[in-house]
Amino acid sequence: MKEISFGIVVCVAVSGQAVAAESTMTVAHGFAPSHVIAAEGVDPWMSCVAEGTDEIAFTYFPSGQIAKTTEMLTALENGIANLTTVPIGYVSDRMPLNGVSMLPGMGSSASEVIPAYSKAVRSGLLADEFASNGIVPIWVMALPAYQIVSTKGPLRGEADFAGKVIRSAGGTMNLTISALGGSPAEIPSSDMYVAMERGTADATLSAMASIKPYNINELMNAVSTNGEFGSFSVAFSMDAQSWDAMSPEAQALFKDCGAKIEASIAAFLDEEVTTLQEEFKAKGVDVYQFTDDELSTINADLSSVLDDWVKRLEDRGLPAEQAVKDYRALLDGAS
Repeated sequence: MKEISFGIVVCVAVSGQAVAAESTMTVAHGFAPSHVIAAEGVDPWMSCVAEGTDEIAFTYFPSGQIAKTTEMLTALENGIANLTTVPIGYVSDRMPLNGVSMLPGMGSSASEVIPAYSKAVRSGLLADEFASNGIVPIWVMALPAYQIVSTKGPLRGEADFAGKVIRSAGGTMNLTISALGGSPAEIPSSDMYVAMERGTADATLSAMASIKPYNINELMNAVSTNGEFGSFSVAFSMDAQSWDAMSPEAQALFKDCGAKIEASIAAFLDEEVTTLQEEFKAKGVDVYQFTDDELSTINADLSSVLDDWVKRLEDRGLPAEQAVKDYRALLDGAS
């Protein structure tokens, strides 16, 4: 356990009024401390709050100490934590429409996707899913477009993907892998290294930023650079009961700090992509681009993912087509 105390008692002015909370809140997530979501998201957000008030203290449980990555929504519901990172890919059964943020073709850079997704979770169909689960999004993060990370050399086309087991985080990523011709295997991020080391998985879809924190760079020998294989989105969220108990000034502080994190982490992620590509190439990894023809074929194959996603949710009575339309409009506004 790591406890971060930001003090007690002193009130600090925010927008001309004092933030009064006087509480200790539990923050938990399943990511390694070095992971970008922790290092560039959770940690600086807590520091930002500390600068706004010393009446709120955080007890911090990273690395799945009190709940696994897949259990974070449940942790909020059960009162195990007040604030957690909710990975959308792991809660597709509870928040299915939010899976639109992970579809291939829905943006490539973090600077494009994060502002759009942030607006989507504040109002509309995606926001309704947060409300129905009794949680409030504080800030969101979406990784730059996923690439193919392989221990079997470059995977360029259907013949390469055939027979390959590719690790998936679940949800729409399963559809993407199947459309490419591979076999998806839902494996938690904490087990990804062992799966690839043992050959249980031949490859994974991953953002560049997620490779080193899980030591996959020790195993991979090839990674693509210009695919658009979807993404993985996370909403740093708070249980609604705790949120409602805070003063409006404290709520404003949480959201203001969240907006700063969204801007800074987007810039960091996009810059890091180039840096990591150069680093991997220098260490002998085949850092490759798909040719125009290969990319055209891949994108044609992936066009079925959106159709399948919409149909599956519409068959469940969910307004998936409208969710896609609304989200695309936000992306167009962000680009």
